[in-house]
Order: sequence, then C-alpha cells, then structure tokens
Amino acid sequence: ETFALIGHSTGCQNSIHFIKHGDNEIVKRTKAIALQAPVSDREHAMLEPNYEENVQYARSLRDDGKGEEMMPRSAFWAPITASRFLSLQDLGGSDDFFSSDLDDDELKQRLSHIGKWGQANNARLLAAFSGQDEYVPSSVNKERLLQRLCGAMNGGSNDGSNIASPLMIEKGNHNLSCGDDSAVFVAAVAKIIDDVFPPQVS
Repeated sequence: ETFALIGHSTGCQNSIHFIKHGDNEIVKRTKAIALQAPVSDREHAMLEPNYEENVQYARSLRDDGKGEEMMPRSAFWAPITASRFLSLQDLGGSDDFFSSDLDDDELKQRLSHIGKWGQANNARLLAAFSGQDEYVPSSVNKERLLQRLCGAMNGGSNDGSNIASPLMIEKGNHNLSCGDDSAVFVAAVAKIIDDVFPPQVS
C-alpha cells in the first residue's frame, strides 16, 4: 500500500515533521503530500499584545522543568502546555517551519529533508498558499515566501529535482471557504496524485 497526506494549517507542520521522524516504512510508502496554508504560527502570534510576556512565561516554566504545565487561558485559544506553546510560538520552536523572517539557510535546515524524501521515494509535494490568508501578517510577501519554502524543500535533492511545487491561490483565505478556491486546490491535489499514482492498466 502507498499513501498520500493532506495537511491544513498546523497539519502542514505535522506532515513536515512526519517525513523526518515518522516510521521509516510508512514514510517510504508516502508518495504525495499536499500542504494547504503552510503558515507561521509564530508570526501571527507576534501581532498579539501579550506575545513577549507569554513566551517569557512559557520559557520560565520550561527552564524550571515544568514544560508540561498548562499556560494561562489568556495565552492561547485552546488548552496548551508550555512546551507545546513554545514549539508553536517561540523563535526556532520545533514547529517553526514556515516563518518569513528565517533566512534561506535556516529554512533549508528545517525543510530540505523533503527533497531527500521525494528523490529517494519518487514522491512529490504540493505547497498551496492563499493570497488573502488572514493568519499571515500583511507585511509578508506571500508569493516570495512560497517560492522560498519550495526552494528550501527542493534543496535537499542532489540532482535539482523539483520535489515541491508551489500553488498560489490569489484570492483564497486560510481555509479556502470562499468561491471556487477549494476546487482549485482539489484539482491541483488530483493532478499531483495522478502524477505519482498512475492509473492501472488492466
């Protein structure tokens, strides 16, 4: 059996993490990944007025060996431990894959394993970014960021293969809930699946 993954928002981080740390046999059988809204939790959180205070508090809990203690309700929209909070919202946290303020080398350190996975397993990845994503700061050049993310992923292939392909959905929001944006994404996913799972000839 072979598999395809689709990750939305934080699910994009999960997919990237899985390819590096997941069960080796299942990773080999994963032939396609689609990332929809691979955005930075940290950059969005940095717009909040209590961001620095929350991060400092989470760091203090972690440094005191209390990383599994819960953060205050005001710090996050859902119950969350200090360690998980830092993975999402601290600079260089374990989920900090897609931030625009990371330089090219930092992005490559976090993402180049995608190119190695794709080359080794004849696999492909689609990265779909929304031009009107409400969780991305307005100061971020989304088109440029998408190209940099794909470039970092492809940097892991030693033959220049384009394992990761970009898709910019210009008018799309974070969850593609308007117009025919979701249909555009589904069509792109169908194409990449057709590429890696060719129809069986009977």
